[in-house]
Amino acid sequence: MHLLKRGLVIPGLTLLMTMACAAQPVQYAPFEAVDHDGSGIVEWYEFKKAYPEATPKSFLEADLNKDGDLTPEEWETYMERFAP
Repeated sequence: MHLLKRGLVIPGLTLLMTMACAAQPVQYAPFEAVDHDGSGIVEWYEFKKAYPEATPKSFLEADLNKDGDLTPEEWETYMERFAP
């Protein structure tokens, strides 16, 4: 209640939400644009190159089968969930 009186709750929550989302893609990218070597999978280094602010956690969230690579299907699912 003390924080409510000082008006810090909303700015604090906004800051936390911004920090939590900072690692997610900020724009949609087609799979082919991220698969720089044309291998048919997106690896961590390609993901990081496309999204320099990304964290390993965000890559792991996209890697649904946890094999260390993103397939086109995993990529589309990830983009549907997180890209604006």
